[in-house]
Amino acid sequence: MTDIEKLLKKRMKRIDGSDTDNKEYSGITALWKYIFPEFRKSANKKAKLSHDGSTNCGEWYSKANEYWESEENCPITDDGVLGGYGALTEMDVRDSNRLLDSIPGLTYDVACDCGAGIGRVTKNFLLPRFRRVELVEQSHRLLNAAPRYIGVPDDQVSEKLGLIEVGMQDFIPEPNKYDVIWIQWVIGHLHDLDFIQFFRRCGRGLKENGVIVLKDNCIMVEIHAFNLDLNDNSVCRNIVYFRLLFELAGMEIVREQLQTDFPEELYPVMMFVVRPLSQKIAATT
Repeated sequence: MTDIEKLLKKRMKRIDGSDTDNKEYSGITALWKYIFPEFRKSANKKAKLSHDGSTNCGEWYSKANEYWESEENCPITDDGVLGGYGALTEMDVRDSNRLLDSIPGLTYDVACDCGAGIGRVTKNFLLPRFRRVELVEQSHRLLNAAPRYIGVPDDQVSEKLGLIEVGMQDFIPEPNKYDVIWIQWVIGHLHDLDFIQFFRRCGRGLKENGVIVLKDNCIMVEIHAFNLDLNDNSVCRNIVYFRLLFELAGMEIVREQLQTDFPEELYPVMMFVVRPLSQKIAATT
C-alpha cells in the first residue's frame, strides 16, 4: 500500500482518514493494519501495484458478508438495502438512465450488476433496458431473494437473469461478454489492490464499445482521503483517490457525473463511466 499512499499524497497532499467512531488514521496502510490481523502480519511486505493474487483480506470480506446476510441489518426491501432510504430509487434510476443515454455507441444486450444485493438496480433500471442481466452477489440470502423481488416468473429466470454467487474480489467475468458492467454502492467493500484487479478483470469482460459504470458515495473535498464505516466494513473514498485507482487499473475515465436531488445529509454520489485504455488505443490504430 506504500506505493499507493505516495501517489495519492502527490495528488491531494494528504492520505489520512477517519471512521464512524471518529478514530483518526494517519494513512491508507494504517487503515488496513488496524482493520484485520492478516494485514498486520504481512504489513512489512511492500505491496506491489502489479499485484495479481489475493490480498488475504478474508476476514474483512467475511465480516461484510455477515452484515448483509443478517435479516435484521438488511430486510429484503428497498429500504433494507438502502439503509432506510428506499425512496431514493426513483431519483437514482432517473439519473442512471440519463447517464446511459448520454454514452454513444452502447448496445443493450447483456449487462452485469455487481454487488447486486436483491437486484434493486436490475429490477428498476437494467432489466428494462437489457435483454439479460447477470447479478453478481456474495450474500446467498440476498441473491436467493432476487428473482422474486425482481418479479421474473420462474420459467423465465434463466433467460432473463444470471445469478452468480461470488464476491467481487473473486469474480472473473467471461471475456467479451458484457455491454455494461454496473457497480453501485458496493465498491467500498474492496481493498485497494482488489479494486485494481477487479477493474482489470472487468475490462476484459467488456464487449467492444462496452463500459464500466461505478456509482457510489464520494468525498468531494480534501478534508480527508477516506472514511471507514465500521458497521458494514466499507470505505468511502475521496474523488482523487477514485481517479488514482482507475488509473492504476488501466482505465480511462469517459465521464464523471454527480447524482442530483439526493438528501444533503448523505455523501455526494458520483457516477464514473470508465473503459480500458486498451480500447482507446485499439480504436486509434
